[in-house]
Amino acid sequence: MNRTILVTRPSHDQTTRCISAWAGEVLDFAVKRGDTVIDLAKDRANRKEFESVLDKKDPSMVFFNGHGDESRVGGQDNETLVDTQNSSRLSGKVVYALACKSGQLLGPVSIEHGTAAYVGYNEDFIFMTEPDKRTHPLDDKTAALFMGPSNQVVISLLKGQTAQEAHIHSRKAFFRSIRKLMTSKTSLADSSALRFLYWDATVQACYGDGRM
Repeated sequence: MNRTILVTRPSHDQTTRCISAWAGEVLDFAVKRGDTVIDLAKDRANRKEFESVLDKKDPSMVFFNGHGDESRVGGQDNETLVDTQNSSRLSGKVVYALACKSGQLLGPVSIEHGTAAYVGYNEDFIFMTEPDKRTHPLDDKTAALFMGPSNQVVISLLKGQTAQEAHIHSRKAFFRSIRKLMTSKTSLADSSALRFLYWDATVQACYGDGRM
């Protein structure tokens, strides 16, 4: 069954450049499965275009990448794409927000307004990178420890699993990254990564249990 997925991929600082590059792995996976991907990358990740796609294409899933806070998720240059005031626009959709803190308020409010499911983070999403890989984020093995588990949310949803199942699979992937580091020779940097991987796994939250 062909489904339409809306992805926002701002790229205005080091954080958004990295997470948006890794989101591209999920886009490739979706296209290979025959799904339709609408990619709002860089300057296209603005509120006007985002709302236009919601109205005209009615995607079954929205995958946000960007900065956020308790009540909003941002796009290019951190322009607000969705907040608690317009979360009804997500009604009927399955949402994954790779953005800090939006699970605190935006997640539950969007469910009240009809969102099928919302997976996000109740606190900051923290990840580490290798300085010499900043221009080639997909070659960054440290970032991969974090981005792989994050991408697992969307991959699981694309495979037909429910949001709760996707949330569980993602958390398990974070713990696999932890075990991978623990069974290797651990450096000081790895010790920090262990702490942040555990943090991300525990602050990821899921509201609702819809599927695509």
